[in-house]
Amino acid sequence: MASKISATEAAVLGLLTRGEMSGYDLQREAEAAGGFFWAPTKSRIYAVLPTLVDRGYATSREVLQTGRPNKHLYTITKKGRAVVKAWLEEPPVFEPERAPLLLKLYFGDLLPPEKLLEHVRAMKTQATSLKKRLEEHPDRHDAYAELAYTHTLEWLKALIRWASSTERELAQRLR
Repeated sequence: MASKISATEAAVLGLLTRGEMSGYDLQREAEAAGGFFWAPTKSRIYAVLPTLVDRGYATSREVLQTGRPNKHLYTITKKGRAVVKAWLEEPPVFEPERAPLLLKLYFGDLLPPEKLLEHVRAMKTQATSLKKRLEEHPDRHDAYAELAYTHTLEWLKALIRWASSTERELAQRLR
């Protein structure tokens, strides 16, 4: 398959394999199912939808509504199924460089330890909150989704352990 698609485009097309959806439906599904490991902004989802239609990967139909704006419903095409399948078959990209906290920590000698401690605590709070949401999330579509949830949960546990250890070390440096 010659056409390349972004991870967001692949995720949107993947969600569309489950049925016709509006941009709002896609956002809701992303938050409910993939929000733990893929969390696009609403504007990003709405930005890729016309591109997917223009490239022939999805179709769109307008639904007239009374008292509110009309909505567009999207359906994946055969070409869209083929391109998302090709994307899924490609080996995933390993992106260890996407860790802004670690970059800030690496250059920590340029900041007061209090600021670094604040950053680590903020990351720990966010990770703890996401872990709680994940543990409370009852809807697992299938065994494959369960594997993705399990990975995310284990990663969050490791991140929280690391943050706790780093927090203690930075707190000692403040004394």
